[in-house]
Amino acid sequence: MRNKKTVLLTNDDGFHAPGIKSLYDVFSKDYDVIAVAPDKEQSGVGHTFTFNKPLHYREALDGEQMPGYLVSGSPADCVKFAISFLLPVRPDIVISGMNDGDNSGLSAFYSGTVAAAREGAFWSIPSFAFSMCSGGMSYANQYAVTACSIVKKILGGSHKPLDPKIYYNVNFPACDPKLMKGSIVTWQSMAYFDDRYEKIEVETHQTKEGYLVYGEKKDIENTNAFDSRALMNNFTTITPLTFDSTAHGEIPFLRWLEESESD
Repeated sequence: MRNKKTVLLTNDDGFHAPGIKSLYDVFSKDYDVIAVAPDKEQSGVGHTFTFNKPLHYREALDGEQMPGYLVSGSPADCVKFAISFLLPVRPDIVISGMNDGDNSGLSAFYSGTVAAAREGAFWSIPSFAFSMCSGGMSYANQYAVTACSIVKKILGGSHKPLDPKIYYNVNFPACDPKLMKGSIVTWQSMAYFDDRYEKIEVETHQTKEGYLVYGEKKDIENTNAFDSRALMNNFTTITPLTFDSTAHGEIPFLRWLEESESD
């Protein structure tokens, strides 16, 4: 009989990234933590998964930062593979992160970190994605303690039963935790990215040139009710997400498109 709940820990920065180790060190004090993470960086891959070709994995070697498994796929692959094949027990919680760079607003759609939590929710497992604003990773160990506290509060709350279709996107500001203004529950920002591409020289390609994307968020909301603005104002943001993307409000206005066999 297990005395501790089991946490499946993953990320998109790769098994050897410092952010995942900060979470492992904190969560392993109270949970049985099994790290299953990509064998190389998989940032920005979204919810891609390996299909029609084999996955590979290996167990972490002694001295390789933490025990666990390195998988040749995406963060979503790691969660799917771990739950359905690799782990001896079904995890009670899925934790993804700590990502180097925030995943607020529309970034969540591109994020491998958030996708791993979404995959956990697909399996009806309480799932959390943790990310740190760029420049704040020196505080990752302190914010990992906050991350563990947030998980315990959400799982231990008695306000209502947990909805298995909801997963939690948590972002930490780049400031010293002593300057953090508190935690706030937010909406997902709808600010957009003004994406552009810059041509660079690339010796490894036959054309000798390539294009790097860059850009900034535009039209960020002016209220801390949205995660992107609250992060800028040094709040930790907790944004509940779900994978139902239906525009429910539009359905009544589209009924006229329906046809039946008698029409």
